[in-house]
Amino acid sequence: MANNDDVSDVDDVDLGDCWHSTDRTADCGRQCLATFENEGLRLGVTVSQLQNRLLAKVRPSRMPFLLVGLSAFAIGAGAMWLALRETQPSVAQNSATRGAAETRAGEPPDVSHLAPADAATTLANWNYDRQNWSHAIDYYQQAIALGRDNPDVRTDLGNCFRFLGQPQKALEQYETAQRQNPQHENSLFNQAGLFAEVLHDNERAKAAARAFITRFPQSPREESARKLIGELEGRTDNEKQRILDWLNTKP
Repeated sequence: MANNDDVSDVDDVDLGDCWHSTDRTADCGRQCLATFENEGLRLGVTVSQLQNRLLAKVRPSRMPFLLVGLSAFAIGAGAMWLALRETQPSVAQNSATRGAAETRAGEPPDVSHLAPADAATTLANWNYDRQNWSHAIDYYQQAIALGRDNPDVRTDLGNCFRFLGQPQKALEQYETAQRQNPQHENSLFNQAGLFAEVLHDNERAKAAARAFITRFPQSPREESARKLIGELEGRTDNEKQRILDWLNTKP
């Protein structure tokens, strides 16, 4: 299955610092308000105390300026408190939105606009990519029944059976894919691996690997097929030697 990586260009901005700075600013504001509340100082009381202390020391000619300054302080503190209160629901809303987006990302794709065979294949591939082998098998079989019967579908269906521990069913699908198209690389290469690693049939594994090298000499996996043959031949020689050694040790 193909994976599409969406790489977006971004500016050289340290988002971590931005978030930390925002958190620290909000924390400072909350700490300031908490201090006022813990000390029992309400905004009106604080302004009143300041007025009583300052009125006695300030000359009448400067009284209007003092009152304007105290009023501005009261308004600014109140605005800061409201801003901090309004910030919290926004953060919660953003978190909920992110959670909903993540949930949607884990849902199967919308295939309502696709033809039935295309829809079944799309859902099969989606489940295959997530290793939901049983569901993938169901959808691949649906796709085949709806007419989407080709070597790619058969090979992926065979892989699902293999991963579920059903090697004979996997082999049937690989062989069907090869009958449909003898030039289909994946189904033949997978046969060699299935014989060698799961069915432990070294001779058939070597035969499939040799057929792969003959048919696809330019394939990037041709070297892997050669290595498989070498490993299997070495394994066979070792097994023969162990038998000979055992026979020679018998009285």
